[in-house]
Amino acid sequence: MSGSSPGDSTRRKWRFQFAELLKVQGKLALREPYALFGGLALPAILLAVFGFIGQANPGNVGDSGLTVIEVWTPTILVLSIIFISVSLPNTLVRDREIGWLRRVSTTPVHPARLLAAQLMIDLILAAAAVLIVILEGALVFGASLHVQILPFAISLLLSIVELFAFGLVLVALVPTQTVAQPVAGVFTFGLMFLSGLWVNPAQVGDPLRTIMYYSPSGAAVRAVVDSAFNGRPSYAALLTMAVYAVIFGFLAVRYFRWE
Repeated sequence: MSGSSPGDSTRRKWRFQFAELLKVQGKLALREPYALFGGLALPAILLAVFGFIGQANPGNVGDSGLTVIEVWTPTILVLSIIFISVSLPNTLVRDREIGWLRRVSTTPVHPARLLAAQLMIDLILAAAAVLIVILEGALVFGASLHVQILPFAISLLLSIVELFAFGLVLVALVPTQTVAQPVAGVFTFGLMFLSGLWVNPAQVGDPLRTIMYYSPSGAAVRAVVDSAFNGRPSYAALLTMAVYAVIFGFLAVRYFRWE
């Protein structure tokens, strides 16, 4: 006679609870679509802008051997991850401020599962952003990224882990949603600048160039660009992102508050 074990029942219950949390957080994300706009729409718009600039100015950029759209596609990939990561304070600080995290903590569902559900939604958004940027660049503007899948995937994965951990640090330290919005905005523009969106690190002198190369967003862009065009990302960039991920992860866990 076969029957379900207590362990099977617990796992089914856990999966059901997690699925319900995903639905709730997904609905909340649609009501306040910071990540949807910043992570999906804005990168697509930026890519279109650079795509039209490239069409108006055909040919390679300097002696890079790359077109305008090819140069900017990896950078915009990282920007999409930045926009999603800095949306975390708006979402999770709101949940903490309205008491949603505290209410969840009084149920059999541990608040950590709510956090996992939110990160899962943002991870799905990040994957969608990567697909949108790559497909738009290739199909609409003819960007050609001759990537080796494993180095490219490792670079993107480390970028996501590092920048999401940074977003969780902001969640841990920012007290209210009113404060979260301007703080997230300041860090967004700071990370965009350090990524090389407005000025390429190669065009500036030290120490700014070194700061940009070894900043969270600068290291991410450097790794993605190298893996997209050189076949192998810089070990220094990968190590930099790994160190940031560990530091940010420690700070997020140390200072995270459920209420």
